[in-house]
Amino acid sequence: MDPSSPPFQGWRACDACGDRPLQTAAEGVLTVSADLIEERRAALRARQETAARGEPVDDDPPGLAPWDWGHRECFPGRTPEYLIDGDHMDTLAKLMARTLELFDADWFLETAWEDAVRRFYAIPIE
Repeated sequence: MDPSSPPFQGWRACDACGDRPLQTAAEGVLTVSADLIEERRAALRARQETAARGEPVDDDPPGLAPWDWGHRECFPGRTPEYLIDGDHMDTLAKLMARTLELFDADWFLETAWEDAVRRFYAIPIE
């Protein structure tokens, strides 16, 4: 292992079923809910419309959509666009490559990607 590379922190238990930590990356997927992204977008639109009418916007803005980790079968209905196979992120280099690919998706910046990455790799905050 490259000593300058952040240490891998292990494959966590499935966020959906809570079973034991997955033993290999190939057992899991990292996924985000398209429904949560759409809910976030709707809440942001509602805030903008309220502000445009000159009314006060009292609530906090919606947070970023969280990523889920776990068994593929625990996330039925998630489409391939919102799924990353675990073996496509089992090294920091692969995860970085996938990050660059995801930047092309119009929804990516609405997700809590940094939180997802930090689940697996201890990346220092500077």
